Amino acid sequence: MSILDRIRANGGEVVRDQWRIRLRRGRLTDAAIKWIGERRDELMREVWPSYDDWLERAAIREFDGGQARHEAETAAYEEIMKREAAKC
Repeated sequence: MSILDRIRANGGEVVRDQWRIRLRRGRLTDAAIKWIGERRDELMREVWPSYDDWLERAAIREFDGGQARHEAETAAYEEIMKREAAKC
């Protein structure tokens, strides 16, 4: 069972907002929330398959390009979304 399936089975919901996610708790216990937090990257990959590409682009922009972290994340998100739109 995927992480997302486990969340939904407990009345929870994951909402993606650009490269961030919000968790609506539902009936998830504190221990379940902790477990989910420890698997955040796995959950992100389920919710947004382009997550790893975004991480890579943001890191390149930040470390090689000298952009501030938020600026790098924003630009990388826009780049990935344009690439996804071009595939359609």
